[in-house]
Amino acid sequence: MHTGSSEHHPSAMSASNFVGRLTRKFDGFWAIAIVALPATLLFLALCSALFTTTPSPDTFRSCNNIECTLQIPRIIHQTYKNKNLPESWAETPAIWKEQHPGWSYEFWDDERNRKFIADNYAWFLPQFDAYPNNIQRADSIRYFILLHYGGVYADMDIQPMRNIEPMLGDAELVLPETPNLGLTNAFMASVPNHPFMKLVTEELGPHANRWYHFTRHWQILTSTGPTFIWKLADEWGGPYLRVPASVWGKCKICQSSCPVLRDGYLRHLHGDSWHNWDSWFFTYVIFCHQYTLILLGTALALAVAMRASTVAWILAHREIVMLSLGCFVLLMFFQG
Repeated sequence: MHTGSSEHHPSAMSASNFVGRLTRKFDGFWAIAIVALPATLLFLALCSALFTTTPSPDTFRSCNNIECTLQIPRIIHQTYKNKNLPESWAETPAIWKEQHPGWSYEFWDDERNRKFIADNYAWFLPQFDAYPNNIQRADSIRYFILLHYGGVYADMDIQPMRNIEPMLGDAELVLPETPNLGLTNAFMASVPNHPFMKLVTEELGPHANRWYHFTRHWQILTSTGPTFIWKLADEWGGPYLRVPASVWGKCKICQSSCPVLRDGYLRHLHGDSWHNWDSWFFTYVIFCHQYTLILLGTALALAVAMRASTVAWILAHREIVMLSLGCFVLLMFFQG
């Protein structure tokens, strides 16, 4: 019969000792920093996973009015350098026509694109010809086409799964989100002479040559591409229908495959026809493996700060290092 103080369970004593040892290891800036950084990122990732809801095609609401009359002209625009489409995209025009009876379909090749600019927007022709990359001409022409005619623009690697009219609702401007970051110009819709499209065409020239165009990929993104559109939409501040990627069918660039969404409007085939080596570096190294880069950067900073005593510091703070690595492993799991 126990009459005195109760005995402590061995496992409780062991856990208490570990926590005590771990607490004493937080004895300086680096001991705190290498845990605080991944722990904060992990907390934010958990909050995002728990509290961020992903809209579905069924729950997405695109109408502001009860009548919900389509405002976007029933015209589909697509462009490619010539009529000889790659085999994987060869059926795209026919699928758009099949899913959209009563719509007109306009195919734009490089020759027609240049003639359109020369005939209707001659002031832009010098800049159109001066772009060093053909994808910049392919980007810019879509804005002028939508400004002039209105309708829907879609890249050749985007195919409709069904009629997209319910997704467009009664909006006068439709800009889709990318699941990566911000907006994309791979799919857009507008009425003719929309003020945002006018703004975009006017800003193409001023954004053509900027000091931060230090690589081809970044130059394309920020002069005519998705980052350019995202920046202008944010600065413009006017109303538009922002379509989540989960609704229109865009996959993350880090995904090895792109599953077709049930009841989705569009599906995204393999694209990135304009990508180069720096595109691979920006997307698949920096964007898809940012936590790995943060881990390597942290390790490098620690090595530089500690110099010859790095190994000794790691051995003396092994519990801290293991805790930090555990947070990074969980982060990479969430990222994958």
